[in-house]
Amino acid sequence: MKRETHDLIIKILENEKNGLTTLEIADALALSRSATSLYLNKLLEKKEVTQKGTRPVYWQTSTSSHLTNQGDVFQQYIGFDGSAHEAIEKCKAAILYPPVGLPLLLCGPSGVGKSFLAKLIFDYLKEQKKEEAKTFIIFNCADYANNPELLSSILFGHTKGAFTGAESEKKGLLKQADGGVLFLDEVHRLSKENQEKLFQFMDSGQFRPMGEESKIVSSQVRLLFATTENPKEVLLPTFYRRLSVVVNLPALHDRPILERISLVNHLFVRESIRLKRDLKIDNQIFKQLLDQQIPGNVGSLINEIQMYCADALRKNSDHDILEISEDDATLFTNVSYTQNITENKIDYLGQLNETFTSLISSNSSILELKEELFQFDSHFLEGNFHVSSDFLGNQLIKQIEDNNKQIIDNKVITQAPIKCALRLLQVNKNTLSIKTLEELKRKVSKEYPRTALFSHYVTNNLSPEIKLFVEVILSVLLVEKISEEIRYHALLVAHGNTTASSIQAVANKLCGEYVFDAINMPLTSSIRDVVAQVKLWLSERDTSEGVIMLVDMGSLTHLYKSLKPQILGELLVINNLTTSYALEIGQQLVNGQMFYDVAKNAEKTFKTNIQYFEGFSVEKNIIIASISGYDISKKLKEICEKNVNPDIKLIVLNFNELRNILDRASTDQNYLKETSLILTTSYLDNKTDVPSINLLDVLDEDAEKQLNTSFKNLIHPNNIPNILNEFIHFFSKEGLSEKLEFLNPDVIIRQVETITEKCEKRFNLQLSAKMKFNLTMHLALMVERMMLGDTDYPVPENLLDLKLNQKFFYQNMKDIVYTLEQFYRIQISDWELFVLFEILNA
Repeated sequence: MKRETHDLIIKILENEKNGLTTLEIADALALSRSATSLYLNKLLEKKEVTQKGTRPVYWQTSTSSHLTNQGDVFQQYIGFDGSAHEAIEKCKAAILYPPVGLPLLLCGPSGVGKSFLAKLIFDYLKEQKKEEAKTFIIFNCADYANNPELLSSILFGHTKGAFTGAESEKKGLLKQADGGVLFLDEVHRLSKENQEKLFQFMDSGQFRPMGEESKIVSSQVRLLFATTENPKEVLLPTFYRRLSVVVNLPALHDRPILERISLVNHLFVRESIRLKRDLKIDNQIFKQLLDQQIPGNVGSLINEIQMYCADALRKNSDHDILEISEDDATLFTNVSYTQNITENKIDYLGQLNETFTSLISSNSSILELKEELFQFDSHFLEGNFHVSSDFLGNQLIKQIEDNNKQIIDNKVITQAPIKCALRLLQVNKNTLSIKTLEELKRKVSKEYPRTALFSHYVTNNLSPEIKLFVEVILSVLLVEKISEEIRYHALLVAHGNTTASSIQAVANKLCGEYVFDAINMPLTSSIRDVVAQVKLWLSERDTSEGVIMLVDMGSLTHLYKSLKPQILGELLVINNLTTSYALEIGQQLVNGQMFYDVAKNAEKTFKTNIQYFEGFSVEKNIIIASISGYDISKKLKEICEKNVNPDIKLIVLNFNELRNILDRASTDQNYLKETSLILTTSYLDNKTDVPSINLLDVLDEDAEKQLNTSFKNLIHPNNIPNILNEFIHFFSKEGLSEKLEFLNPDVIIRQVETITEKCEKRFNLQLSAKMKFNLTMHLALMVERMMLGDTDYPVPENLLDLKLNQKFFYQNMKDIVYTLEQFYRIQISDWELFVLFEILNA
């Protein structure tokens, strides 16, 4: 916790005798509720604050600052909160089952930690203050596997004269372990006779020592077993059936990569403490230790690490830092012999992870989640978790930077987000469920598809075990760094190992946006191979807006015909791939050029073969365009998607794009031949045969009849009332409040209603209730767009010449909106003023 935040919380609470709620403290700190709650719980642990009441809880300061924590011995087992969590919970349940626990078998290859886990189970019994945790006896059955009689004597004891050499009576291990724990390693080396005697003891708690005919011995023993073999194949079925709990421990190379990293790091820390020297380990050596499959697992790994340390000590015995490296090492992992994870820190990590998980599982919007994650990182993780000095951080940062260089060559975009994502990974240890991550991925892909795609590509070649976590969290943190305004997907395809990707990096960097994807094809690739790769690329994208491809090979016609059926929108294929061509296309896409204009410009400018579909869309479609902005159009599309027949394509346009399309369609009768309806929020100068509807008409009494007429054959008649109700809610003050992201709805609505009244007086207008609402909605959203720096568009007419009721519009309107500009410190653009003229003039 940052000191300044700590002091601020204490200061806030000291001034409030009756205490404050978590929400009130969060508001005072300008933090999220979840982050504030974590701070307060940490202070509560230290007894610097107290809480009283329930629902809500009130927080107050206190004078005590003593930290208490209840430990858990299993935290020493790497993976206790990860891959081994279920196994450890089984062990806890089995060993505590009354009266003497359940027989427990640990299975796994040699060296995976079975003996270590057995010792932790005994320590756990002591931690739970069980009276039975008196002794812990370990015996390896393999030591006497060739002498079953002697092994039986060791386990069950014997009487005097029971066999040659038995000169006195002897207690067996089962009696010696009375009131404690007996751990039999390599239990499969017991003979069948000894297994039978042992399972009889497991049934009754009694046994006969060797040589004893009548005397029965009782013992209260918790039994732990271990084997390196498949127990079903090497144990008697009767013995195996009495093993209530079987826990399988995986081989080292089968454990998750984060746990392998933690284990290797822990073993180096252990040697560092032994040598009392800091270590500097070559990342290539670290990676080799992670990736190798060694028969002895952890045991062999310990030997290798000790040999590396011994060799480094031999070479640099007088150095404070021992360097374990090859000659050409460039990246290192640093280990300090003072490094130690305390129980307090482990407990604090658990709290951090709980807060992180609650943030991910909340119903926050993606933008809100992004801010909450950065805020959480800034206040709790940054400065406490270091990602550039450990193996995982080095590897991930390098891989993502390499991918970034290939895609857009702009390291700044991913620099802060990837470090934040890595710190979150250190806290969470990749324990978020795949279902949670997939749901979040779908949400980001729907709302920010280009950002999701960029994150997918920039995390290429990461370990499959952690790729999903890093990709999804990174996509959230990259929101608003990748433009979502580029409507068409663009692809570069070329022969050669790096030809297409080299041009991609240059073009994207110079365009300043993630515009192009690239596919590098082997020199021997056929046109069929190219089509297969491109189809795979297309399958991951929404192609309804259109696709532009620059290629360097093959029959243009064959390529076009093979791919066009898979693309919902238009397809433009340019049979030449150069950096200058890519830059030309990229700049047009960044500037928001329409597909038709891009295609026509390419045909005119490029000296090469070009093929594209001439027409607005090949599918039956509805165009949606709101004069109040592109975001409003997208919301209207979401309403339509739930009600319109699924085979109807819904196309969202900017309003000026719609005007251009209508101008073209007025001279080209076939251009909009597949368009069935145009939905807007104003009246259009529509010179085409395509019917259009102003959705503000849903506020009229005969709205249902109008919708039935307009949506005939496009929507099931039963859905008309549903879509009408959704439109009415959308075009209401309540709906407007939901559309505003950060402006106070009550304040802005009062302000723009005043503007509407001034417009009526200044231009001698009598606006209908519907028109007033249209203007109110538009002005409120316009202010928010201006504050966010909305895109400006060229004005089709000279504003200074426009008149409204014989009064010059421009200067009068500038005077009317002056108070808004001053209050919100914005400059309303000429394009927005022109849109206001269009609304009022309607």
